[in-house]
Amino acid sequence: MVLGSNPGRPTNKIADCMIADCRLAAPAQSAICNLQSAIVIGGGLAGLTAALSLAEAGARPLLLEADARLGGRLAGGDTVSLEHGGRSWRFTAEHGIHGLWGQYHNLRATLARHGIAADRVPALREDWVHAEGGRVLRAEAGSAVRRSLFPAPLHYLGLLLRPSFLRMLTLADLIGLPRVAGSLYLALAYDPLMEEIDFGERSVAGLFDGWPVRLRAFVSALMRSGLAARPEEVPLAGFLAFLRFYTMLRRDSWAFDYLPADSGAAVIDPLAAAITAHGGAIRAGATATCVERTPGGWRVRWGEGEAAHAAEAPQVVLALDAQAARRLLAASPDTAARAADMVWPAGLETGVVRLWFARAPRSSAESGICSGEMTIDNFFWLQRFQRDAAAWHAATGGAVVEAHIYGPPEVLAQPDAALIARAAADIQRAHPELRGQLIHQTVRRNPPSHTRFGASGGPRHLAVASPWPDISCCGDWVAYPHPALFLERACVTGVAAAARALGELGLPAPAVIPATPPEPLARGLERALRGVRRMVRKR
Repeated sequence: MVLGSNPGRPTNKIADCMIADCRLAAPAQSAICNLQSAIVIGGGLAGLTAALSLAEAGARPLLLEADARLGGRLAGGDTVSLEHGGRSWRFTAEHGIHGLWGQYHNLRATLARHGIAADRVPALREDWVHAEGGRVLRAEAGSAVRRSLFPAPLHYLGLLLRPSFLRMLTLADLIGLPRVAGSLYLALAYDPLMEEIDFGERSVAGLFDGWPVRLRAFVSALMRSGLAARPEEVPLAGFLAFLRFYTMLRRDSWAFDYLPADSGAAVIDPLAAAITAHGGAIRAGATATCVERTPGGWRVRWGEGEAAHAAEAPQVVLALDAQAARRLLAASPDTAARAADMVWPAGLETGVVRLWFARAPRSSAESGICSGEMTIDNFFWLQRFQRDAAAWHAATGGAVVEAHIYGPPEVLAQPDAALIARAAADIQRAHPELRGQLIHQTVRRNPPSHTRFGASGGPRHLAVASPWPDISCCGDWVAYPHPALFLERACVTGVAAAARALGELGLPAPAVIPATPPEPLARGLERALRGVRRMVRKR
């Protein structure tokens, strides 16, 4: 039941829009009615960005989040307690470490506008660790790329000036360098997020065929660290989009900052506080169950425990992960038919292992990517950039490492104890000085809400401008003509969805900040290779 009526589309969409919030828990029924203009479904980064953009423009949004915690994959987790050296220590768990990369202009601007996470820590050094045949090889690679003397897209040649990196390669790798470079320059010829290009079912595995072993391992490790999947799982379009946005077109795209605390405390909680400070409302633990078309917009039904609620607004912003959006739209009669014909990207499960050691590693790199005979795909030494781990290190001399495991499925299917053991073995293999120093460990299994990223576009893919009137969509998987990925894509589409809703409401809309253009040489090569594409297509 919804109290109040809206017989037609209001002429003043702000003043005349009535939201009815009806609690149907027996035996009594109660209703709380508020003036609202937009409902945002989903409280991850995309939904929070959309809600904040709406609130800043005076739209007073209502945000619904099914989980008890806001933030989605950035949500803070349970607290880990540890007794060591006669003291009690507390660490906040999370879904996994995230960085703010060089091209995250919209996310950085949103945080800066509200003074959020201003004390970020710049990344300095990242190792490539490769295990093969009982040996472990290591080279610092991150600073060589972003500080390269060579302009993009030649900046990876800076790695060849590092003796430690050259020692990682075999003669076959050096001979195969031109072939690898030629394959990677596909990212200059194609822009999957800005062009309608059909790569079919091609995966990255086919691109890597014939590559020399060590270079394949290095690029695969970069890809897994960024896309959280194995080569056979990653669509070719998604990989090319990843290369373009994060590294191929600009050296400074590979620069990034760490958050000084867990993502929930550093970003999500302050964003939520900013929304409410600007007149928005947030309801956590509210699972949307149905959206219904009304004369004045949409009615959203949701449940909180045993209580059922409903609200109406002229604009709705859908900010769910792909599979949650599919379920909601399929369960809603007014959207089900169109939703059934859409393409929905799959989600990926991930594992996160944290290990506490009584001493710190000798390596100066704060993070690394892994390849070869290793289970973990990357790792981060938290005492280098997070306050609670830094305090632990200062007091005890110890260290905390977070390691991510992206598969394959048979590895993630192993018991928690097995995952911990394999991660610990990998870390201690890379850092023999830590053998016998492990004092505590945890494992976290993230549900398959991380998108298996492939460039999306066309009428069968959900976009910011949805097929349904007055519904806008946002999320890191939603189609929109901007090259951003992941956190930045969530923020970009959140701003774009809010701008679309605000335009319908007659309110000033924010603008999406474009990505920084490629460096001159990369831009010139991009134009040349696209010209070759056009010539070949005409023949």
